[in-house]
Amino acid sequence: MSGSTSGCAHSARKSSVSPTDPIQPAAGALPSGARDVLPVEAAELREVEDDLRATFARYGYREVRTPVVEFAHQLERADSGGLDRAYRLFDEAGRVLVLRPDMTIPVARLIATRLPEHPGPIRVSYTGPSFRVPQPGKPVASEHRQAGAELVGAHGPEADAEAVLLLWDALRSAGLGHARIGLGDVSVTDAVLDGLGVPTDARTRLARAAESRDLVEWRTEASALEIGGPGRDLLAGLPAMRGHAEVLDEIAETVPAAAPACERMVRLLELLDQEGLHDAVLVDLGILRDWQYYSGLVIEAYADGAALPVAQGGRYDGLAARFGTPRSAVGFTIELEFVHRALAGARTRRPLDFGLVLVGGLDALQAQAADLRAGGIPVIALATGDPRAEALAAAEGWRFVGQPEGSALRIVDRADGAVLVSMTALEDLSSLR
Repeated sequence: MSGSTSGCAHSARKSSVSPTDPIQPAAGALPSGARDVLPVEAAELREVEDDLRATFARYGYREVRTPVVEFAHQLERADSGGLDRAYRLFDEAGRVLVLRPDMTIPVARLIATRLPEHPGPIRVSYTGPSFRVPQPGKPVASEHRQAGAELVGAHGPEADAEAVLLLWDALRSAGLGHARIGLGDVSVTDAVLDGLGVPTDARTRLARAAESRDLVEWRTEASALEIGGPGRDLLAGLPAMRGHAEVLDEIAETVPAAAPACERMVRLLELLDQEGLHDAVLVDLGILRDWQYYSGLVIEAYADGAALPVAQGGRYDGLAARFGTPRSAVGFTIELEFVHRALAGARTRRPLDFGLVLVGGLDALQAQAADLRAGGIPVIALATGDPRAEALAAAEGWRFVGQPEGSALRIVDRADGAVLVSMTALEDLSSLR
């Protein structure tokens, strides 16, 4: 097989296809769903990542890293239903590989296989990209830059509350103090279906409707079932139920078999209320993840300026067992580009980066540029007489422009237009931080 592949590659190199052939992408074109990240956005994303890492560390979550490429059969253990959108390739032995379409499954694999003797609970965090083939006709990315945290080996409302509180603090640290968190629960939905005796085939159709957020289809399917009394109305409207503890009280009263699951969720809400999150969280039983490994709590976080959830997650108690080490777990993944989009929408103007575009920094003022850098001042150096200093600062968002003026340095603060003629540039600039 490898010989055949080499032959194909050799033929491709000798191809006479012209640059204007319609099957060739235009210069600079990218595959569907791919995009470049330019310096300003890259710096902003890095700042968000740093804020999230610091928050995770304050809760004792230590960073792990998993490979971008995994064996397909390893991820298929999760039976998640998400591998149909994974990018697949082959190694030199013909084994099927995938670019990870999700961060939680690789982390679960890592913990189950590399840390089987850890007494638990295990707190880990991560940042990195995942990859999914874009669905036809949908303008979504193929690469998803993500950050997240997983609490493994802890169960119950208290562990769920830590995950939600950590998510809330992480989003606040990144600048999304206005974020809102929706909470659903697979176990509540399952308990309602069990209590009402919904057959398996109808559950499948209801699950399909819920995952596609098709409330009309859900209501149609639920109304067609032979269920009498208030249970029928409750089931038909279940995915549209939103509120706080009163929603769960109504479910427990109408379907007594669901009372234990509702009580667990009420306890979670009480714990979050104690932390001041009453107005930030909302029970939303329409939240169901497209991954099939969730077993209890499901989480989505929203922010103005982002059309899709900026974070999602939940409880997945059965996932680690599929890799040989049973452990309960709860966690979440934050979509960094959606967070960035929400932050951009909330700003009227991006603040300038603290740095000096220095004319002469490449030659006559090279020593002064080195001193400034050693003192913590970013310096973007130009040659003596270069007329592009202001244009460069404007294009890249730098705050200061410096020009030699005799033995001093004439510094323009682009934030307010102030001009400073300085003999001690390092001291003067440091005082403006």
